[in-house]
Amino acid sequence: MKDLIRHLRLELAGFDHRRLAVAYSGGLDSTVLLHAAVRAAPPVTAVHVNHGLHPDADHWQAHCEATCRTHGIELLSRRVEVAAGNVEAEARRSRHQAFDALLDTGDLLLLAHHQDDQAETVLMRLAQGRGAAAMPRTRRLPGGAVLLRPFLSLPKRGLRAAAEELGVDWMEDPSNADTAFDRNFLRHEVLPRLTERWPGLNAALARAGKAQADTEAVLRLLLDCEALPLNDLPPDFRPLALRAWLARFDEQNVSGRALAEFAAQFDAPADAQPELRLRRGCLRRWRGAAHYVPPPPTLASRYELQPPAALRLPHGELVVEKAGSGGFCAAGALSVRFRRGGERVRSAQGSRSLKRAMQDAGLPPWLRPSHPLLYSGDRLVAVPGVRWFANDGPEAAPRWRVDWTLRSSAAQPSPS
Repeated sequence: MKDLIRHLRLELAGFDHRRLAVAYSGGLDSTVLLHAAVRAAPPVTAVHVNHGLHPDADHWQAHCEATCRTHGIELLSRRVEVAAGNVEAEARRSRHQAFDALLDTGDLLLLAHHQDDQAETVLMRLAQGRGAAAMPRTRRLPGGAVLLRPFLSLPKRGLRAAAEELGVDWMEDPSNADTAFDRNFLRHEVLPRLTERWPGLNAALARAGKAQADTEAVLRLLLDCEALPLNDLPPDFRPLALRAWLARFDEQNVSGRALAEFAAQFDAPADAQPELRLRRGCLRRWRGAAHYVPPPPTLASRYELQPPAALRLPHGELVVEKAGSGGFCAAGALSVRFRRGGERVRSAQGSRSLKRAMQDAGLPPWLRPSHPLLYSGDRLVAVPGVRWFANDGPEAAPRWRVDWTLRSSAAQPSPS
């Protein structure tokens, strides 16, 4: 146990945190991690997620509560609903959403995944055609908390030995023995046969998976851009670039076949509009590049503001300020509205459709319905980023300038 505590302290070095937490299911691995964390870096908070998938789920939560009371450990718990579909994937997604809700920026959450788990992950991803990247050592949740897996280099047998040395109790989930689940099939049927032949296989798979994950992390850094210029890449590289780039939008586990089919359409005529639906948003092609399009924002039909003012919308921020020269003329309050179709804009050269003005300004099609339009009464006076209008306002009307900042569709970075 002393070696385990020393290992954990080394893993925690360099992580500044407001609160140290442990994801505590009540099983052997998380029980050992919780006890090691209490000894290595107190105080510690335990976080338990009740998936409600097993008849004994409430009993497991009660066990975790009793253990934490006995040792004076704060426990945060949440019950979640697991969506239909792939139970393993949906349970993981619900669990991470619960972590994000229970934790804040500055919190560091420890997860008890170990080397054997890593080997299973690499094999399962290979079998599913999703590459060979291993679980990352760290990951940042959208809310700002950081996940750390400090035991990834340690085999399961070391954790079991520590549990026996401590004499602690843990809960066994009987579903872990059900080989109908892919991971359990690998754990109980496949890996034992492979490691009998190659005893160092788990460590080798973990190293290979980490190398692949590190490669993808480097790709994400190199591809840190809002639009991915796929036309500039050789066709064979496009699916890999797409997979690495999509991680910045928290879109993982996209099938390789779907990415290859989408990338192949970049050789189609320029007016083709391929689209690939993803878990949250979708991929679109526009002007030779791949664009990630998040779900459309939920907007009111209009918003009012009295300039000078800043207006925060669900998808960005609008700022209206006094203009020394140029800008647009308007007196009194302004309203922000959105396209309904048929709008026209005016300039010294005459009148033309708002749709054409947006096209000329290079505004992607999916952004046009939610792009803010400024009205003074019923007059369209400005379209931020497109052009200024309403230079023919009342003689004494003040002049204004408007800035529109669209919120990035990228998720919080996920360091590896």
